[in-house]
Amino acid sequence: MTHHATYAFPEGDLHVTVLPAKTAEETWGSERVRPVYSRLAISSSTDEDEPGFLKIRGRYYRVGSRRIRSLDQQVSRLGRWRWDSPRCSSGQYTNAEGKELGSSTAADRRLDQMVEEAADRFEAQHPHWRRISERLELEDDLRNAEAHRGQVCDELRKADAKITDLHARIAAYAEGTP
Repeated sequence: MTHHATYAFPEGDLHVTVLPAKTAEETWGSERVRPVYSRLAISSSTDEDEPGFLKIRGRYYRVGSRRIRSLDQQVSRLGRWRWDSPRCSSGQYTNAEGKELGSSTAADRRLDQMVEEAADRFEAQHPHWRRISERLELEDDLRNAEAHRGQVCDELRKADAKITDLHARIAAYAEGTP
C-alpha cells in the first residue's frame, strides 16, 4: 500500500498522505482509555517550497489540513473526520497571499467539502490505511526510545568514567597515607 495519493477536482489536485497516528488518554464515562487516532495530511501541494493552489471562483487558495479519523463508535456523534487540532482550524486554508481564509465563507465550505471527499476517497481506496498510520506512530516511538537509550548510555559511560576517576583519586590518597 502506498502512503499517499492524489485526487483531482475541478479546482485543482489534493494530495493525501498517511501521518503517524496519535494515541490519546481519555476518560469515557468512568473508564480511562487510550484510543489510537489515525491521521491524514491533505494538501494542495506536495512540496512546501513550491505551494500548489486550488482555484475557486477566480481566486487561489492553498490547503494544508490535517485530519483525524474518528473511531467507528464516535462517527455518529463526531463525524468521520475532525481537524487534527481540536482548539482551532486556523491556517488550514490560506489565500494566495498567505492570509487565513475566514470561516463560513463559500470558499471555506467548498474546501471543507473537497478535503472530506479526498479523505473519504483515500479511505475507500486504501481500507487498511489506519493500520499504516498506527505502525508509523509505533516506528516514531521506537526511534524516540532508541535515541533516549543512546542518551542514557552516554550518560552512563560518563558516570562510569567519573566513578573510575574518583576511585583512582581515592587510591592515590590511600597510597600517600602512612
